[in-house]
Amino acid sequence: MGIVFDKESCTVCGECLHQCPVMKLPLEVAKDEMTSLLAGQNTRYVLQRCESCFACNSICPEGLNPADLILERWHEKYEQEGLPQKARYFMPHSRVNFRSHVINRIPEDEKALLRAWDDASPCEEIFYPGCNWLTVPYLSRTSLMDGMNIRGCLDLCCGEMYYRMGHFDELEQVAKKLSNHFQKMGIRKMIIPCTAGFNMFNNVLPEYGAKFDFEVLHFLPIILDKILSGEIVVKNRLDMRVTIQESCHAKCVGEEFLDIPRKILNLIGCNVIEQDPCRDKALCCGIGGGFSHFSAYDPIHMMRSTITTLRNARKTRAQAMATYCAGCMQMLAVGQIYYPLGWMPVYHILELVQLAIGEKPQRLYRKRAWQMLAGTLRNQLPDMVSRKRFHVKDIA
Repeated sequence: MGIVFDKESCTVCGECLHQCPVMKLPLEVAKDEMTSLLAGQNTRYVLQRCESCFACNSICPEGLNPADLILERWHEKYEQEGLPQKARYFMPHSRVNFRSHVINRIPEDEKALLRAWDDASPCEEIFYPGCNWLTVPYLSRTSLMDGMNIRGCLDLCCGEMYYRMGHFDELEQVAKKLSNHFQKMGIRKMIIPCTAGFNMFNNVLPEYGAKFDFEVLHFLPIILDKILSGEIVVKNRLDMRVTIQESCHAKCVGEEFLDIPRKILNLIGCNVIEQDPCRDKALCCGIGGGFSHFSAYDPIHMMRSTITTLRNARKTRAQAMATYCAGCMQMLAVGQIYYPLGWMPVYHILELVQLAIGEKPQRLYRKRAWQMLAGTLRNQLPDMVSRKRFHVKDIA
């Protein structure tokens, strides 16, 4: 079950790995690596260094989505070997994980929001926050969210991290769990601010058995339409040079979606300075440095990836970074602790819209970054030397 790479149609041109923004392999090396992948053999670079950012899917001249082949090989490795103990802290359904550590330490008023959102009573329309938003619930304190019926909790993770690691069996369990949950709620429409979740619900989970009989809409086009219609009134044009940190899943959604955050930023007075690479070839925020079976959330790999992204953003000489993913916002903020030379303000795009309509966002992302880093030091580092390995337990 799931998405299968069409090996017979691959011409082994190597362009997907040659143009990869992370590996940038020489063309002949790229061809050799693809040959090894197709044969189910170990590789020198790809299986070790890929960040499953999906850029190769946009690059492939045959439209074959080579990222799926890499995920398939990681899946085989995971089935054979399991994961090292150090990865447990980053598993979405672990009792203690990198998100739950932060949530347990946020102020009581934000915890009250999360308790109110953890509501499975029947309704027809919900705003599904996604896991990363749950660690920054203060983002919901804006008139931009007026009328939104927010429903969600960590237990309802969409499985994005399992997908990007090639954990297909776990993804099937997530698909079944979410199908049952939302069917009982009887919802007809879901609005979601997380592009990863948007892609998962629309394009990935149905391939792994999910049966959703409701419409899934992204929040950004709604914001754009309200600005264009005048329902959201821009009072303060920001006059700010901004570079965009792309969501990796936006590459899977399409070029038209990639235009939306840029249109919003232009309408509120921002001058978008594109990074190189950008859009469907953009670098991951850094979390992708942990997705490979060989990294298994190695903190050095993740920080190296994040620092590369921060350096790339600094080259634009923009005044700020804008992201439309709460997870990217937090990952970049953690990276800035390690690499202060890469510091520039990081805004969720909703915070910039808040400034433009005369609201003052709370801007707690740096404090949350310190909490996230402290959680990693406390909960992951003790397992770094462990030789134990594990498979994720049943989560349905």
